[in-house]
Amino acid sequence: AAQWDCVASCFFLDACPNIIEVLLVIHKMLKPGGFLINLGPLLYHWSGPILRPDDRFWQQYRDRYPNLDDRYFSSIDLAFDDVKEIMKNIGFELLEEKGGIECYYSADQRSMMSTRYRCVSFVAKKKA
Repeated sequence: AAQWDCVASCFFLDACPNIIEVLLVIHKMLKPGGFLINLGPLLYHWSGPILRPDDRFWQQYRDRYPNLDDRYFSSIDLAFDDVKEIMKNIGFELLEEKGGIECYYSADQRSMMSTRYRCVSFVAKKKA
């Protein structure tokens, strides 16, 4: 713990079932004054299928998707404003942020297909 000067992540934070747990681990990894540098979307790969209006009980929903990993049912999807507030509460100071950055995830110049995201970039510092 507290051994790293910097953690850089690209297209990573939203790929975790619980971004709060990951931010806590990163905070623990960093030395006081260490940096977290991130670029990526907030797509949240662990989002489960959408609840239907007739889903009156959680178990009904889970029974419809018995093959899904349990992490789908415990994941959280947060807006960046929520992520910033959580980072502040964990002990990070947000130094820089920029949203709406267009990033290609996959593209083939010879094909008409490409995947692009509007990403957020930030630099946060672990408070000493």
